[in-house]
Amino acid sequence: MIPVDSRVFSSQVRMPARADHVVMNDYSEGKWPVWLRLVTIIGLSAGLWAAIIWGAVSVFG
Repeated sequence: MIPVDSRVFSSQVRMPARADHVVMNDYSEGKWPVWLRLVTIIGLSAGLWAAIIWGAVSVFG
C-alpha cells in the first residue's frame, strides 16, 4: 500500500497560529516589503503613462 498523509485534506483552520506564521516566513523570504512593491508598481505605471503621453504630444502636437 502507498502511505497516505492524513493532513493532506485537512482544513488549514486546525493548524496552530504559530505554524501559519512559520509557513508565511517560508514564502516571504527574499520579497520586498508590500509598500515598496506598491510604490514600484505605481511609479513604473506613472512613468509608462508619462512616456506614452509625451510621445503622443511629440508626434501629434
